[in-house]
Amino acid sequence: MIAAITAIATKELRALLRDGRLWGLGTLLALLLLAVLAAGAHQRQQAEQERRAVETTARQQWDHQGDRNPHRAAHFGLYAFKPHSALSGVDAGIDAQAGQALWLEPHRRNLAMFAPAADAAPSIGLGDFNPAFVLYALVPLLVLVLGHGSVTQEHELGTLRMLQACGLPASTLLLGKWLALGAGVLLVLLPVLLAGGWLLAADQGALQAGLLPLALLLYYALWAAITVLVSALSRSSRAALLVLLALWVGAVFIVPRLAASSVAQRAALPTGEQFWSRIHHDMEHGLPGDGSAAQRLQAFDAQLLAHNGVARLEDLPFGANARRRLFRDAYATRVHALHFAQLWEDQLAQQRRLRWTGAVTPYAAMRAISSALAGTDLAHRRHFEEAAEQYRQQYTTLMDEWDMNATRGVTSFESRYGGNAQWQTMPQWRYAAPGVEFALRNSVADWGILSAWLVLALAALCWSARRLTP
Repeated sequence: MIAAITAIATKELRALLRDGRLWGLGTLLALLLLAVLAAGAHQRQQAEQERRAVETTARQQWDHQGDRNPHRAAHFGLYAFKPHSALSGVDAGIDAQAGQALWLEPHRRNLAMFAPAADAAPSIGLGDFNPAFVLYALVPLLVLVLGHGSVTQEHELGTLRMLQACGLPASTLLLGKWLALGAGVLLVLLPVLLAGGWLLAADQGALQAGLLPLALLLYYALWAAITVLVSALSRSSRAALLVLLALWVGAVFIVPRLAASSVAQRAALPTGEQFWSRIHHDMEHGLPGDGSAAQRLQAFDAQLLAHNGVARLEDLPFGANARRRLFRDAYATRVHALHFAQLWEDQLAQQRRLRWTGAVTPYAAMRAISSALAGTDLAHRRHFEEAAEQYRQQYTTLMDEWDMNATRGVTSFESRYGGNAQWQTMPQWRYAAPGVEFALRNSVADWGILSAWLVLALAALCWSARRLTP
């Protein structure tokens, strides 16, 4: 049976290679893919250069603030920028809509700002034309255009009856056509995919860069199976093409948008006003059992005075204002952590709903795998923002501890007792992105959905062989 499938696939592949549509449309699509990959790589390189330049400038401004009060210096703030991986030039994911930088300041944890979408040219409503769209939407369109008549032509030419008369099993015929269709498309796109994979491997690592071609192989094999399946169940090439075009439009455009709209309504996130008002309420009135901000500070002052055996804050052997800020900021960090954790959980719940709502199309699973490998999904965004928050806590705590140890009693905010030498001792912001294991762990369900789609499509293809009649 394997020999027969191989023979059918070889014969079909030769016929496909002699078909001018494969080389014409395939070469056009390959050149288009090459162009958008080059444009995406250029944009990513430019964005990285701008990020490094802004990071350097911001750090120089921090290092050369001059003589000032340490707390006022801390409020000058630092920026944390999210770096872009090489694969982000293929799939920008949520990074195209989310902010690129976090402003780190005392007392408050901020949301990311400077979203690329805010600076983009006005959209005409057709979405972004990028490598992801070409790879995940246009290549499947090429597959169905080339393969919609793979079985129906056997009906129309009358060769199906002769093949069955020769004793060729229908399942062998369909599997051979499926292999040939997938191989033909990959053969045309292979040079571009190999070149892109080689460039990505040099920047991102061979394993992570190699997983995307593996996902694409499953994805294109799935579309080839769907194409041959519809062709086997149709009585004419025209009918097969219409059905496949309807499936493609639904899978790529309609279902993902309907799923996103449905999830947004059923699992709505709090507005910015609601989010910050809840944080402000818990800061002022306290978490359950903690008392108000004034009560907490009063109790802390009493404990501080009693512990040091003095009657006034002015008599403390260290900076009282800095010590009180450390107490208030610790509580603020706790409140912010609770609310941000809830926000992340709400977003992850939305993502889970979207994953299973959109599971009726393989396009959504492929996009999720792609953004996870590129580091542009929600999990990577959370990892970056949590790392930036840890750095914010580190630098504000170091500033307050230095302030506390450098002074005694109560000092004025107008007193200037810090200088450039102090600011330059602050550790540089360095972000280490998680490895490929992190991406796989957070996209395992999407890999499962894509694999299940392929298994179901091949099972349906084998089932359709029983219904294949001349």
